[in-house]
Amino acid sequence: MTIEQALATRMASLLEDAGHLRRGNEHGQVRSDEHLEECGGWIAAALNVVQIACPNEGNAYRKRAEAIAARPIGYTVQQEVGEFSALLKNLVRDIEAGLLTSIADRARAETFDDFLDHGRAYLSEEKKQEAGVICGVVFEDTLRRVCRKHEIDDKDVKLDTLISALVKIEVLSDTKAKRARGDAHVRTKATHAQWDEFDLKDVAATIDITQELISAELDK
Repeated sequence: MTIEQALATRMASLLEDAGHLRRGNEHGQVRSDEHLEECGGWIAAALNVVQIACPNEGNAYRKRAEAIAARPIGYTVQQEVGEFSALLKNLVRDIEAGLLTSIADRARAETFDDFLDHGRAYLSEEKKQEAGVICGVVFEDTLRRVCRKHEIDDKDVKLDTLISALVKIEVLSDTKAKRARGDAHVRTKATHAQWDEFDLKDVAATIDITQELISAELDK
């Protein structure tokens, strides 16, 4: 299951639960203390989903969701559930319409950033082998994900061919393509334990262009 599918499933579950949680008693209040607690828990769960789907703190959905969640949990909290569920429905529609940047790409970008941090740590300790392996793998995975984002088939395709395809659609300039081919060399040599075929400067260059690709193509 992809990240998008997992979120879609969770959102559908939350919206189903909201159907009965949003209903109050004849006085417009929660039906019981248990109902109040369930509403509070629902709001927390719904906020978590929105924050995952909308990592940008300036996003309108996220700002509105956080404003609703910040209200005190009182005896009319079911009204907040109703308001929040309406927001969630519209967010689902926008995601399905492709109006939000790929959630999976952003999640993968965060993971890649973590791996690159490990690579930088090894680099600072002059551990060429460890840094080369980590950064080389992240570079290849990043490049392939960028290709898939632009509907370039990457299955069983060599990195050099993929780099040329990205140049053709102007995702990479000729200069960056030259750098990328050098980084592909690091990835190949590191994963085949050919340690004498690259040095620490090559690993640093691999980190730099990988970070540029993540920032430009995945982390949006």
